Amino acid sequence: MKTKLYLASFIKLAPLLAQSTDLQSGLSSALNVIMLIGFIFGVVCVIGGGFAIRRGDTDAGKMSIVGGLIIAGAPVIVKALFAAFGNSNSTVDVGGF
Repeated sequence: MKTKLYLASFIKLAPLLAQSTDLQSGLSSALNVIMLIGFIFGVVCVIGGGFAIRRGDTDAGKMSIVGGLIIAGAPVIVKALFAAFGNSNSTVDVGGF
C-alpha cells in the first residue's frame, strides 16, 4: 500500500523533475525562475519602503523603494542594455516569464 502511494506521488512529480535536453533552454528556464524571485523580492522591498515612510523614516524608505524598483526591473534594464550594445537577440527574454 505504501509503495503504491509513493509511486503515485512520484509520478505526479515526474514532470517537475524532467531535465531539458539542451543547455540554452535549461539556462533560460533557470534565469526565468531567478527573474521571478527577484521580481517578488523587489515588490516586497517597495512595500517595506512604503511602510518605513509611513513610520517616519523617510531616508530608509526612499532607499528601499529605489532599491526595490531596481531589483524588480533588473530584467528590463538588462534587456535594454543588450539592445543598446547591439546584442538584441539574447537568449533571455523579458516577456518569457
